[in-house]
Amino acid sequence: MIAILKPLIPWILYTALFMIAIYGATRRAQWALYLMIVLTPLPALWYPLHTLPFGKDTMDILTVAAFIGAYVNKDGVKSPQGSTVVWLFVVTNTLALLNVFMTFGLNFDTGRPIVAVWKNYTEMMILYFLAYSIFREEELQKTVIVMITVILLLIALREFRNFTAGASFSYEKRSSGPFLLVGLNPNHFAAFIAHFGCLVLGLLLVDKHKIRRPLYIFTALFCLHPLFFAYSRGAYLATVAVLFVYGVLKNRSLLVMLVILGFTWQVVLPDTVVDRITMTSNAEGQIEESAALRLILWEQAQTMFRENPIFGVGFNGFEYAMREHTLKNSHNFWVQTAAEQGIIGIACLAMLFMRAFWISWFNFRRGQNTFAQGVGLGFIGCTTAAIITNMFGDRFTQFSVGAYYFLVFGMAERIYANGRKALDDRRTQRLRGQPSAGASPGGDNAPPQAALGARTSGHGRAR
Repeated sequence: MIAILKPLIPWILYTALFMIAIYGATRRAQWALYLMIVLTPLPALWYPLHTLPFGKDTMDILTVAAFIGAYVNKDGVKSPQGSTVVWLFVVTNTLALLNVFMTFGLNFDTGRPIVAVWKNYTEMMILYFLAYSIFREEELQKTVIVMITVILLLIALREFRNFTAGASFSYEKRSSGPFLLVGLNPNHFAAFIAHFGCLVLGLLLVDKHKIRRPLYIFTALFCLHPLFFAYSRGAYLATVAVLFVYGVLKNRSLLVMLVILGFTWQVVLPDTVVDRITMTSNAEGQIEESAALRLILWEQAQTMFRENPIFGVGFNGFEYAMREHTLKNSHNFWVQTAAEQGIIGIACLAMLFMRAFWISWFNFRRGQNTFAQGVGLGFIGCTTAAIITNMFGDRFTQFSVGAYYFLVFGMAERIYANGRKALDDRRTQRLRGQPSAGASPGGDNAPPQAALGARTSGHGRAR
């Protein structure tokens, strides 16, 4: 039976894709983005569609469907108040694309791989605006978080079942997740787990919902397996940094755990993980080959930056400049951005992350309920992890790795906008002498402000 149905599976998915895209464009725009959430980190589902008409355009079709649906059912695609940073980021990357053609004397051809990379990168930023415009209601936002968490749990469970570590570390035996099919390596997979595992952990620390909380717990625990056995030192460092941030902001016991881990890591961590961490230098104190090659690449990138400090050599220009070398990636996205887009590009990237921190801090500290506060803390961790993992390579421009980030970013902007509006409304009501219209106190989602409002007498004065 399975043998009979197997050839039909791509056609079933293909039909479902267009049915959901049409439904999203005409009735409920969120359905197009829901399907994208399911498919994005699971290339095994959508890659077989490439042989079918328009099969290579799966994500483009869903993006267009969500865009149309936003205008049909959601009053259009809106820009958040602070979205100037993202618009500037889009414009900078577009100008950088034109710059690379001029710098290297290339003929403009939309079939070049560099154009496809730019298109996917830009499309992720479009998801930021779509998420802000479509996921307006809290119930939709909760659905997004649950879907991302479930997908992450399923991926982690698959790795837990299918991957067994060897007796010692080996480059040929690493947990690689579902991304090999699209040419990504275990480091990309580890970064994905670190980014969104930290998002889930932040939610776990704040959101006490009786159904979502167990889901957060299981996901956070099972994510440890692929995090360990993808053997990415960048992901290890990012996770430790996020644990420190969470310890400072929310739970001091995490700081105690980090101190204990600092003294016992060689004993409590798996032997292969210890091998990987200690590989940076050999017994003679010399830098191991991988780290040494990175230093050479960074020197090349620094030379490009010194020669083109303002605009750089253009989008993905490092690869063209190094086309005669074996390695064509700088293995540090910050260094790569500086070389390719100069001071302007690195400033735009920094401002993008600063905006993410700003809205996340507001959501965490002033969110209307524990869910909003959990998204705030979780996105602080997700952004911290992204900043650090990108110091070890490009973990940002690949659609399978980065699309979730911009979806959550746009949703966090909506939570921020809703929170600001609620705060302004309460201030206006206080000025008019009216009682606040906050959420009912004492519930799962009651905000701190509402709880304070509950401790008033019948005449409105504090007891």
